[in-house]
Amino acid sequence: MSNESPVTTPEILAKHPVAWLQPIPEGYKIPIWRWVLLPATALMLKRNKGVWVSGELKLLADSIQFTQTRMIKSARNPGIDWKFPLANIRNITTSKGVASETLEFEHDTGTIKFMTVRSEEFVAKVRQAI
Repeated sequence: MSNESPVTTPEILAKHPVAWLQPIPEGYKIPIWRWVLLPATALMLKRNKGVWVSGELKLLADSIQFTQTRMIKSARNPGIDWKFPLANIRNITTSKGVASETLEFEHDTGTIKFMTVRSEEFVAKVRQAI
């Protein structure tokens, strides 16, 4: 028997499917070829100032974690996975749309924006954890 302790994963208090607005880098210019070949996506990129990435938002004891959901993950493109400390969240706002709602976590350096549906229960748990 070894004295090594097994790797433990943090307890997930709640999870919810979302799309995260991954912001485009400051100063990024949309290439001309995109406007010519994919005008609708170029317009959405300009309007949203980012790209929507589908995934799952998890509430952990001390942070929120976003994990991209993909059909195919490879070593070359493993997907997006990040955590943000709950202590840094200053405000949570939701706004209803026609078929979805926008969820925003405001913090000292900006805002993290998500698109989701039926998030009331998840938002209540995040507010309680803060």
